[in-house]
Amino acid sequence: MDELTANISFERFVDMPDFYGSGAAKYRLAMVKDRDDFLDLFEGAQHVDAVTYAETPELMVTMLTDYGIDSLDVLIGNSEDYADRVNEVSTARSLVELRQEGRLTIRLKNQKTVHSKIYRIVMPDETVKLVHGSANLSRNSWEYHTNQISVFTTTLGSQLDEEFERFIDEYRDTYSSRTLLDGLVEAPESADSAEEREERIEYWVGAGELDVSDIAAMNQDATGDVMAVANNITAVVEDPEMADETVAFIEEPDNADRNVIAPDQESGDSDGSTSSDPDIGLVESDHETGLTETLDRPRVRAPDEKIRMGTSVVDKDVADDLGGALRNRGATVEDHSITAPLSAYNNQVQESTKIPVMKVLPETEQLVIGDEEDMILVATEDATPEILDHCLSTIEAYIETVENHGHTQTETAVMAQMYEAFLYGFWAPFANQYAKALSSPSRTLDNVLQHLYIEGKSDAGKDKLTEYILRLVSDNTVISGVDADEVGVKEIRGIREWDTCFPYAIIDAEKEKIQRWSPIRNYWGDWTPTSVDQPCLIFTTNDKLPKSEFRNRMKILSMDVSFPSNPEDPGFHDAQDDLSEVLEQRNPIFSYVARRMLTEKPWNSGKGTIEDVRRIFNDFYEIADREKPDYFPGEKPAEKQYDTGRLKWKRDIRGGRVTFESEPGAITANFDREDHEVYDYEKRLDKRFMSDKSGRSVYIGAPEEFAAWAGYTVEELLDNPSEVSSSDEVSMTSSGGNSSESEGSEGWFSRIFSR
Repeated sequence: MDELTANISFERFVDMPDFYGSGAAKYRLAMVKDRDDFLDLFEGAQHVDAVTYAETPELMVTMLTDYGIDSLDVLIGNSEDYADRVNEVSTARSLVELRQEGRLTIRLKNQKTVHSKIYRIVMPDETVKLVHGSANLSRNSWEYHTNQISVFTTTLGSQLDEEFERFIDEYRDTYSSRTLLDGLVEAPESADSAEEREERIEYWVGAGELDVSDIAAMNQDATGDVMAVANNITAVVEDPEMADETVAFIEEPDNADRNVIAPDQESGDSDGSTSSDPDIGLVESDHETGLTETLDRPRVRAPDEKIRMGTSVVDKDVADDLGGALRNRGATVEDHSITAPLSAYNNQVQESTKIPVMKVLPETEQLVIGDEEDMILVATEDATPEILDHCLSTIEAYIETVENHGHTQTETAVMAQMYEAFLYGFWAPFANQYAKALSSPSRTLDNVLQHLYIEGKSDAGKDKLTEYILRLVSDNTVISGVDADEVGVKEIRGIREWDTCFPYAIIDAEKEKIQRWSPIRNYWGDWTPTSVDQPCLIFTTNDKLPKSEFRNRMKILSMDVSFPSNPEDPGFHDAQDDLSEVLEQRNPIFSYVARRMLTEKPWNSGKGTIEDVRRIFNDFYEIADREKPDYFPGEKPAEKQYDTGRLKWKRDIRGGRVTFESEPGAITANFDREDHEVYDYEKRLDKRFMSDKSGRSVYIGAPEEFAAWAGYTVEELLDNPSEVSSSDEVSMTSSGGNSSESEGSEGWFSRIFSR
């Protein structure tokens, strides 16, 4: 009567014969309304076997500590994700200790739900309470249900006790093949230190607190180790007492604890020793210019470094897939984690996403790219005027292939938008820092952190431009984008889980495909400061503009130019030679942009994005004492300064392919073009013009604003605009923009048609 008291509504004790021949057994039937009173049945038990429902592993620890139970073996019949419920390191630590002491075994079901509730409670006086009924160990069921139990009390080893034990063993053999702590107990035992032991327990718990997907949680673990490697960089200082770590430059590098090897030192000198030059980087002497500077990004060799990913709280199939792939690259896969060489992980990321691991480390003012066994870093010093002049001249040489080999009516506009693409590419790796600074309930990140959309004909050179930008950002480790034929919704979603900020460039993307990739519309929508890093997207396309819900999330640049694309085309070989000469030039410009971004951290202002890189480039021109080219978009974005939509409208107005008629409070533009072509014209109008397409016509609800944008008055548009020179016909710029395209009285069109 002392075991169940306050909440028993009915109780009956019956002395009954032991059907298995071992003497009398007591039987009672009870109705129980409170879990704490039910748990009193177990207090002071020597051992408990159970098949039941339970909601948290913490309760197992409580039963063994607060209720004085010596040991517990329980099969959890209801939980699909019991490991996910270990959310505290302290609980994991207690579970490990109890398992190591042989006091706790938690069996996990491997098939359908086991609804049975059976308990075998062995007391110190060798009596055994055998319990079955509806009562379980889940708190929720006690809040809403009243439970009934039957309790048999017999002696240890009686036939009734043995039959219950056999029945419980049958459940274990049939419905369970693993325990909660598989692998975790052995892992801390093999740890080399208390710190590593604690780390392994934390890995086991790790991702349980992360609000990210399973694959993202594992990658967040991995890149945490990548960042730790990048943080462990030894700098050379004059005063050894100021150093956290000291190294000696010796003739026998095999005797050193750790070696940092520059790219030009990997092969060693002829005598087998490495260079004694402490600089990390490659020194080049340019005999033509006299330039002798560091023109390669610094690298740190890390072939023996390991990354570890916790897997116990993620979906088993997800963990098995990644573990299997990494095992083929030399990884060790355990029940609770995957441990892989850094090179194996970097290769796996590159194979899975087509882009490398890239992480920004603002605290240590570092940015790192994983390149097999190397870690590629930002510049360790500010650039000199000479090296900045070299870097800027190389970019200009690439852009000026437009005027040397391209065919276009908008030369300056095209070159300005090419330069704008470089600025975007150098900003893109820092987008997650801006997301963190700009994130707020009142701001839509998708409208601020825009994707890049580069449109142009098949021979416009937009793909080569994108690939060159990727080369500069990656120190030539990435030399191409991803073919759009290999991309779908799954890939767009997947790249957001790999914890890398390297831009993801999709080459030759059709407009219809982009519009089917629904994650693009809300790409940053569910980003939070605890999310893994996700890359900016870059698209190149031969198509016109996509729908408005996509356009609003994109920075749109136009390359209205054609380059010789076939060997039989005039100038083809000269163009290829000039392009190859530029691509062969070393250009560490991104390393110096990254250094400035990391030291200044402009994202903290909560204002700019690409404008911050624009400001840095203006500074670079000043430091290099180099004149800015006319096409450099130093004041405003190129797509604003050289509005290609405006240029298209002005061209058709001047050419007589569009006429206007008056509407009440509006005007309608009627095109001498195919219906599908008119869509593109309407898409390029600013929202403030309140436009709407119908057939071959475009209704414009703000005629004065539109006319001023086009460089006319409303009256001139309604009269005969093809015979009227617009107010800025030859400027080639948007209102208030640079008018450097002006050719004086001869005019822009005269220059075109005189070629």
